[in-house]
Amino acid sequence: MNRSSTFDPFDPNNRDKRKRRTKAQVVADQLAWESSLDNAFKTVLQEQHWPKIVQGDLLLEDSAGYHDNYYALRRNISSCMQRLGYELVPNPNSKDGRWKAFSKSVSVYKKIGSQGWCLTTLKKELDW
Repeated sequence: MNRSSTFDPFDPNNRDKRKRRTKAQVVADQLAWESSLDNAFKTVLQEQHWPKIVQGDLLLEDSAGYHDNYYALRRNISSCMQRLGYELVPNPNSKDGRWKAFSKSVSVYKKIGSQGWCLTTLKKELDW
């Protein structure tokens, strides 16, 4: 008997609960995951009194203590920062949009709706 043809992921006797979740449960799990990532960044931003501009790598280092998966934070920083009211400040002179600070490339985020930033103001605000 071919077992793959008789497999039903929605069978209540199936022991794998992930395959029996409803769409509402999947959405709720996704929202809980996003909320846990957002809370790590939110805590650090609150400690810094919601700065106008923030350097991505330093934010990741500080947020790592509030979430157990550093790589998840690193992968999702852009979307988390957008949900928290920040947007990426691209470097027009760089192909990848990153800024050079202390001989390494970094991402920079600013509050949505704040003024445009140039290199001189970034150096002043971020103490480069």
